[in-house]
Amino acid sequence: FQSYQTMIIYKCRITGDEMLSDAYKINPVVGDDGEEVPGLMEIESQIVAKGGEEIDIGGGDAFGGGGADEAVDDTIEKVNNVIDETIGFAYTECPMGKKDLKEYLQAYCKQVRGLLKDDDKVAGPDVKAFTQSAGAFCKFLLTKASDLEFYMTPAFNPEGSMAFSYYKDGALAPTFVYIKMGLLEEKC
Repeated sequence: FQSYQTMIIYKCRITGDEMLSDAYKINPVVGDDGEEVPGLMEIESQIVAKGGEEIDIGGGDAFGGGGADEAVDDTIEKVNNVIDETIGFAYTECPMGKKDLKEYLQAYCKQVRGLLKDDDKVAGPDVKAFTQSAGAFCKFLLTKASDLEFYMTPAFNPEGSMAFSYYKDGALAPTFVYIKMGLLEEKC
């Protein structure tokens, strides 16, 4: 008897690009007022080592290596586990000002609302909830605009979903924020 766990991949509703998965702990976004921001979700990213993998055949350091005098491995690269193209989702940063963000959000929310209305799998109340939450999450993102970094998916479609990131106090890696209804959940 084997037990398989199902993973959920979140894809851009417009491009189909993978944006995140439930392998990351997904949390609600909490505003500066301590209240949950409707329509948004976030994940904490990490800086991780990539490359220079060691293979342990069970002998520990019996064959040498692992000592304090060992040279630094230049093949190890530090990368963000969300942005990186091989272990993450291959995001590309795109510069954007507050005016650009406002224009993007207006067009994006209108497009997503239309897609939700046309999708038979999305109930009417869910479309209404998205429409009602749009003002709150747009205000949150616009208020934080100067602190945000903006990321596009590999499709480079300016109309597609974006990932927004910012650094929480004392964090070494950014928190990524997503507009929930702009993503499709796919079990795999």
